[in-house]
Amino acid sequence: MPGTIHVATDRHVATVTLDSPGKLNAISVAMWLELRRAFESFATAPVRCVVVRGAGGNFAAGADIEEFRDVRHDEASGRRFHLELLAPALEAIRAAPQPVIAAIEGVCVGGGLEIALACDVRIAAEGARFGAPVGRLGFPFALPELRPMLELVGPGVAAELLLTGRLYDAQEALAKGLIQRVVAADGLAAAIEETVGGVLAGSPLAARLNKSQIRLLLARGMQYTQHDLDSSFAFFGSNDYREGVSAFLEKRPPRFTGT
Repeated sequence: MPGTIHVATDRHVATVTLDSPGKLNAISVAMWLELRRAFESFATAPVRCVVVRGAGGNFAAGADIEEFRDVRHDEASGRRFHLELLAPALEAIRAAPQPVIAAIEGVCVGGGLEIALACDVRIAAEGARFGAPVGRLGFPFALPELRPMLELVGPGVAAELLLTGRLYDAQEALAKGLIQRVVAADGLAAAIEETVGGVLAGSPLAARLNKSQIRLLLARGMQYTQHDLDSSFAFFGSNDYREGVSAFLEKRPPRFTGT
């Protein structure tokens, strides 16, 4: 049975499930394309939060190596694979205007780790394992894929992952900054629900602005222009700002519209 990406939406929350039976959810070429299309569609969808998970107790074991002899067998095909397939899919996740939460259990390695690192919040169950043992397959991380890892965990952790092929357990991944939270194996669903609830309680506009400003500062080496600064205060004219303050003063739940 070929792998696929399932997308289900319920009450403004989209759940994206990586599903490749018998392969620990290894990501095929078709799945990378589906993943990109799914996240690009969220730009105009009435979705306020996205959860990414794997089927069958694992997040994802990386790209589908069985396809490598066909889709990345020389330099030209390798460039296409990484620059025209993987990089755009990962960028689509990072560029989603909504908060994206990774619900991680089991194996999360290689391309699966890259997908998780592209998400905004990463919550893992005890027993999850993280790594990028690509050296054992004879290749390095591509530059567009290495940069987000370096930005997140720095050169020391990135070097250990890539040069030794070690797998981190959930607690070590937490200590080294790969993830933000570890929960008991039977508590992952509740932790994700709690986190999604926190997102939905906030302003969609504020969430979009926070995400875009984080990306801007990372892309600019923590620098910003006068135009960036001026634009960052435009929210004072928004409906969400007025509603948030009014709801707080009136001691009632806010009714945000995202405008």
